Amino acid sequence: MTEPEVVVSQEPIEHPLRSDVISYARSEQVRKRLAYPTSAPAKKPLPDFDAIADINEKKQAFFAYLGPHVARENARLRFLRKQLLEMKAQLTNRQPLTVQDYAFLYALYDEFRMDVAQTDDDSFTELLKRVDILPASLVLMQAANESAWGTSRFAVEGLNFFGQWCFREGCGLVPLYRGEDQFHEVARFDSAGASIRSYFYNLNTFHSYEELRDIRAELRSHNKPVRGEELARGLLRYSERGEDYIAEISGMIRFNCPILQEVEHIVTISPAC
Repeated sequence: MTEPEVVVSQEPIEHPLRSDVISYARSEQVRKRLAYPTSAPAKKPLPDFDAIADINEKKQAFFAYLGPHVARENARLRFLRKQLLEMKAQLTNRQPLTVQDYAFLYALYDEFRMDVAQTDDDSFTELLKRVDILPASLVLMQAANESAWGTSRFAVEGLNFFGQWCFREGCGLVPLYRGEDQFHEVARFDSAGASIRSYFYNLNTFHSYEELRDIRAELRSHNKPVRGEELARGLLRYSERGEDYIAEISGMIRFNCPILQEVEHIVTISPAC
């Protein structure tokens, strides 16, 4: 038997608890506010990047393959962030939010790994630090670095372009040189889009990348563009190589930015180098 559609009130409400409104997150109105504003790119098999002899052509193909998925994640983040900023302006002007607004807000707290029973200024500010874009230049250069331009075993067999780990037996691919006292696997994804989505989630929620989010928030506070090379400074804990890894990703961004800009007319990725 189909459950009846949840209808959420547009009446103003002040300072509700999460438990008061979270059930309304299932309503069609709130689901639309949380949804991707663009359709998913068509699933395509991984190109044989090894077979492309010309280096620039290989890079362009790599960017064109992953770029639409990066653009889609950023489109949703912009869509969500715009709504949050509108809500913040309402609160600043002492205009009450509706039940629907709060259901949307608490749903985002849940999605972005924030345990918030009752929203306040600090939690709202922290959420805005998490609900924000990642420049295509950063995403694609990390993908290129971690997957050897889409040719690594984990990219080819598991569509994993960022080396994300998982810890349940059988969840992914066992690294060939995993230590005897280690139990992680390298996650397997069913699509390139799922790998990109997981990467975005990690950087926007995990404690390890709080510095990256702080850098991004600082740029926002000064109305400066959010650029990949700036955010790369917050990747200290992404790799055991630390500062050397940051220098390598930053160098890749600078070197490959012209190629990213060439691809932009094919894929709307807004590289923001």
